[in-house]
Amino acid sequence: MSISPERREKMTKYLRGSSKFHGEFKYPAFCFPFAELAVQETVEMPPEDGYGYKVYIFTAKNRTPNCPVHINIHGGGFINPHQINDSLWSAWLADAIQGVVVDVDYTLSDVAPYPVCLDQCRAVGRYVYAHCAEWDCDPKRISVGGYSAGGTLAMGVAMKAAQTKECPYCLVVNGYGPSDLHYEAKDVEKDDYWVTPEGRNAAFAELLTDGDPGLSLDPFLCQDRASDELLAGLPRTVICAGGLCPFRFQNEAFGQRLASLGVEVTMRRFQGAVHGFIPHFMDHWEEGAELIVRSIRSASL
Repeated sequence: MSISPERREKMTKYLRGSSKFHGEFKYPAFCFPFAELAVQETVEMPPEDGYGYKVYIFTAKNRTPNCPVHINIHGGGFINPHQINDSLWSAWLADAIQGVVVDVDYTLSDVAPYPVCLDQCRAVGRYVYAHCAEWDCDPKRISVGGYSAGGTLAMGVAMKAAQTKECPYCLVVNGYGPSDLHYEAKDVEKDDYWVTPEGRNAAFAELLTDGDPGLSLDPFLCQDRASDELLAGLPRTVICAGGLCPFRFQNEAFGQRLASLGVEVTMRRFQGAVHGFIPHFMDHWEEGAELIVRSIRSASL
């Protein structure tokens, strides 16, 4: 049964309540010049599942021939919109890899439930693969990554691609994205459940799935529930966990499972780092960025 319009409005308002999404969050001054490191192009993508969306293509001014191309998927609990920091991070990353970054502005969960956001991100992978020759990018050096909800989507994209062979990813980067969104029914039945951390996370999941508990078991959304066979097909994987992030134990357990299945995994916990630290240019972002850049530059099929 779908969430009522009244409940959807209430949940959306609550989950977008952070000052970070109302122009009050102060990004450090040093990150704003990053915008000048790349040339940005906006592309209106064909609708997926009936919903249009955009991508922002960042071509580094220092790009090299036959360069890598990375797909970036922003976070925000599937409900919070694309922000200025996502563009600044994408421009910085394009420069650091001397290549191209394609930043996905997918449809949010207050507008359309899962799997619309995943289908759109998958379509971006096919779009990138089809344009590698035009962009002078190496089709063997296509990577995908994201942060928080974007990390979860990046893992789902890579899993789908491994299953369908629709795009040859050489690397997937998961920045503190949860691998399971399932919560007990008792946590989501109370009108005031959002006041607890567990309830707030459950609210993100409920809005994303439009109240359908079955969708929260989808293995491409909740990867802990995926089969060993499905996970074993993943490409080289980088997992960045924050030492103060509530998902750190989940991230690390998932990484250990992948490694046990033969997936090449690089996993690091950044002590003292909070959830969201990398693309928000918070403490320890440089350390995380260095690992990501090194991995993208070295990855190839």
